[in-house]
Amino acid sequence: MARSPLALALAVVLALCSASAAKPRNVASCDEFSRVVTYAHSLEQNPLAKDNLQMRMWLTEWIVNSPSIAVVPYNELDSLDAVNDTYSQQLRMQAMYSQAAFQLEHPNVKDAATIRAAGLAGTLRAYRSIQRFDPSAKYPLLDDLASLERKGKLQKYLEHRNKCFDD
Repeated sequence: MARSPLALALAVVLALCSASAAKPRNVASCDEFSRVVTYAHSLEQNPLAKDNLQMRMWLTEWIVNSPSIAVVPYNELDSLDAVNDTYSQQLRMQAMYSQAAFQLEHPNVKDAATIRAAGLAGTLRAYRSIQRFDPSAKYPLLDDLASLERKGKLQKYLEHRNKCFDD
């Protein structure tokens, strides 16, 4: 049930953003860049904090309207709902927030697998934070990705997946 207000709020933000898409911003400010990075990292470390809805709404709107940042959803994360929908929305969105922050922190990195790996790493940090609060939160996909990350193979896995889908 906690997912409903977040999902509704994100849907409203996305609807408003698409309505304002006719007037995209030309330039993002340094303050906005700093805010994106701060919010994304805060959500990784404290994904269940009370003020997170406002941060998520702001980040989602900023990403949708950003002329300089493009994030790619990691479609496999959609399967999290079938396992446990309590935290799945937050974890899926975290991948995009962490991708945006990584791109701002590393503007010269253009490799899609590296950027996606950074997004998933942020999701895994949020997942570990959630598990500290709620040890019953289990997502086998995230456990598998965490295992790849510990072995230093997450980016290679994504490169292989990208190659398979490019063919």
